[in-house]
Amino acid sequence: MCHDAAFLIVADGRAVLHGNDARLTAAQARRAKHLAGGRLDLMAVQTSGASWHPICYEYPPEEMARVSLAKRVSKLRAAQRLVRQTAPELAVPFAGPPCFLDDEVSHLNWVLDQEDGAFCDPEASVRWLREHLPNQAFESFQPGDAIELDTGGITRDPVSAEFSYAGAARDGYLDRYATDRKDLIAGVLAAYPEPGPDLYDRFAEHFHRLGALSDYFLEQIAMTVRFEVTGPNGGAWDVGLRPGAVTVARARPGVRPQYRITVAGRWLDTVLTGRLAWEDLLISFRLSLYRDPDVYNDYLVGLLKHANAQALRAVEEYETGRDESERIVVRSGGRAFDIPRYCPHAGEDLSIGAVVRDGRIHCLAHNFAFDLATGRCVNARAADLGSRPAG
Repeated sequence: MCHDAAFLIVADGRAVLHGNDARLTAAQARRAKHLAGGRLDLMAVQTSGASWHPICYEYPPEEMARVSLAKRVSKLRAAQRLVRQTAPELAVPFAGPPCFLDDEVSHLNWVLDQEDGAFCDPEASVRWLREHLPNQAFESFQPGDAIELDTGGITRDPVSAEFSYAGAARDGYLDRYATDRKDLIAGVLAAYPEPGPDLYDRFAEHFHRLGALSDYFLEQIAMTVRFEVTGPNGGAWDVGLRPGAVTVARARPGVRPQYRITVAGRWLDTVLTGRLAWEDLLISFRLSLYRDPDVYNDYLVGLLKHANAQALRAVEEYETGRDESERIVVRSGGRAFDIPRYCPHAGEDLSIGAVVRDGRIHCLAHNFAFDLATGRCVNARAADLGSRPAG
C-alpha cells in the first residue's frame, strides 16, 4: 500500500542510506547495509512523516493532545529500533516538521511545539534518540551544513546556525516567512476559483469511476463516507463503498457515516479536474476528517491515493498471495502464538520490528496492532495477521 523510495549511495569506500520519504522496515535497512558492504557511514532516518493524522481530525483538545503524543512517541520509537537494528556510524534524524503560512491553515502551526506537537523536529529528535540510544552517534543538520565522512568533521552553515526550532525564535521566523511569501500565496490561491453548479454531478461520476477500479477494495472498505462540501454549490453527500456497488446520494437523516470529510468545494474541484490527486489534497491539510468508530481504514485511503486499477491490483495480489510459511512464535500473558514472520500490511519483519504487550503485537513500521488470539487488526481496517495458538 505504501509506495516510498529510499536512496543507497556507495562511492569511494563510503556508504550513505537516505530514508527520504520511506518508512523502511528493519529488514530493508539491514539489506541496504549488506549491499553497502556491511557498513553505513551515515543513515538519514525519517522521524517526522508526512501525515494528516491527527492534525486534520476533529478531536476534542484532550484527545488531540493524547493522540498527538502517542503519534510522536510511536514515530521516535520506530526510528530508535530501526537505528538499533542497523547500527550506522552516524544517524541523522530528518523530515519535517511542516509549517503553515497562509491564513487558512496557519492555526495548524501548533504541531511544531517541541513538547506537545504531533511532529518532531530534528533537534528534538536528536535529544530523544540520544537519551534512548546513548551509545549511538546522532547529529542534526541544517541547510548548508557539510560533513566530511572520512574524518567525521562537520562544518556548520553560518546563516542556518542562527535558526532555532524553539519557541519565540521559531515564531518570529514564521512571521517573516509568511510575509515574504504573502503575494506568492495570494497568487496561487487566486488560481483556484469556486466550482460551478455541476460540482455534485462531477463528484458522483468521480466516485462511480473509483468504485469500478477494484472489487477487493470495496469489500475491505464496506462503509459510507460523508463529504460535507462547503462554499458555493456544496452540500452533504454520502458515498457508499460496499461490495458490488457504489452509491452516491445527497445525505439523508438516519444515515450514519463511518467517515466524514469536510472540504471546501474549491479544493474538492482540484481533484475532480485532475489538478491534484487525493493524497495531495490530504497532505495540504485543507480539509478535516472524523471517524466513528475511530479506526483507520487503510483501504479507503489506498483507493483515494492510488486511484489506479493496476496499483490496486498489486496490493490485492500481495495481500491475497502472501507466503506465510515462514512463521515465528511470540508469547504474551503466559500463552504462545504462532504467527507469520512478516506483517500483512507492508511486510515488516515482526521478529525484529514489533513489540508484544497486553495480548497484542504492535508492528513498528506503521503502528498497526493485531490481537494475537484472533489475528484481527484492532486499530485499522487491514488484513488479518493469521495467528494461531502454539502447541
